[in-house]
Amino acid sequence: MAEMHHVKPHLLQEMAQRIFVAAGTPEDLAAHVARHLVKANLSGHDSHGVIRIPRYVQMIEQGTLAGAARPEVVRDWPATAVVDGKRGFGQVAASLALDVAIDKAGKNGVGAASVRRCNHIGRLGDYSEAAAERGYIAIMTYGSAGPNNGHAAPFGGASRHLGTNPWSIGIPGADEAPVVVDFATTVVAEGKIQVARAKHAPLPPGSIVDKEGQPTTEAEDFYAGGMILPMGGHKGYGLSLVAALLGAGLTAESPATEGRGGGVFVLAINPRAFTEPEVYGATIDNLTGAVKAVAPAPGFSEVQLPGGPEAKSRAERQRSGVPIPGDTWDALVETAQRLQVPVPEGAP
Repeated sequence: MAEMHHVKPHLLQEMAQRIFVAAGTPEDLAAHVARHLVKANLSGHDSHGVIRIPRYVQMIEQGTLAGAARPEVVRDWPATAVVDGKRGFGQVAASLALDVAIDKAGKNGVGAASVRRCNHIGRLGDYSEAAAERGYIAIMTYGSAGPNNGHAAPFGGASRHLGTNPWSIGIPGADEAPVVVDFATTVVAEGKIQVARAKHAPLPPGSIVDKEGQPTTEAEDFYAGGMILPMGGHKGYGLSLVAALLGAGLTAESPATEGRGGGVFVLAINPRAFTEPEVYGATIDNLTGAVKAVAPAPGFSEVQLPGGPEAKSRAERQRSGVPIPGDTWDALVETAQRLQVPVPEGAP
C-alpha cells in the first residue's frame, strides 16, 4: 500500500485555489472549483477530488479547458434553459445550470437545464445534494457517446464508445437528511481507477477488462487500452445510453453526423407544486425512517440511506484530515512548484 498523507481540508482547498489562479483562472472561479473538489474528497469520493488538479492544469495549458471562461444561458424558455459552458470548468457551468433549473422550478413547479461545451463537472452528487438542501428534488445526468469515446464499451461491444455516464438524484425530506443517489453506470468510475493506480492497489474483480477483452484487476491494463464494464450488464448500458442521448439531444446545435455527442441535463422539481410542504416532508421522513428501521443483515450494523456514508465521511475527514496517497500528493506538489505556488504551511 502506498504512503498516505492526511491534509487538513482548508489547507487543501487553499492550495487548489492558488494553483488554479496561478494557471490563469479568476479568483472566484478558482475558489468555486477548489471547494467542489475538496468536498468530493471530504465525502469519500477521492476519484472526483484533488487528484484531478494536475490534469485540469494540463488541460488549461493545452487549451482544451478555458480556465477563465464564464458560462452563460444561451436559450431561455419559461421552464427550460440551455447553458453554454464555453469549454470552461464544468463545475461552474453545472452549478449555473442547477441554479437556473431551481429558479424555474420555483416559478413553474418544474425546471430543466442542459449544458453544452462542458468539461468534467466533478462529483455529480454534489449538485443533487445542493438542490435537496434547498428543498428541491433534482435528477441529473452527464453522458457522452461516440466511436472510441470515453472509457466503456456498450453491452456486447468490444471497443470504447461510452463515458461512465453517471446519474444522480437528490430528494429532500423535512427533518431528516436528504436521500442522495449518485452512481456511474459502469461498475467503477474512471476516477476510482485513478485512485487505485495512485495507491498501487488492485481493482475489484469484474470491474474492467484489458485491451484484449480479458478480465483484469490491474489499473495499468485499463490505461493500456482496456475498458470499464457496464454495471448490471444490459441494465447499466441502458442507463448509460439514455444519459448520453439526453446530454447530446438537449444540447445539440446542429444534427449529429458522426455518432458523437454528449452533455449535462438537470431536472429540478418543486415538491410544493404537488402537495402541501408539511404533507410532503412528513411523508418522505416517514418512508425513509421506516427504511432505516429495517433490521440489519449479518455483517451490517445498520441500514443507511443513500447519501449517509458521504455525510459520515465528511464528519470524519473534517476531524482527521483528507487522506491523500503519496503519488497524488507528489503530483500536486509538482504542479504547485511548477506554477510557483507555495505548499501551505502545515501541509505535509
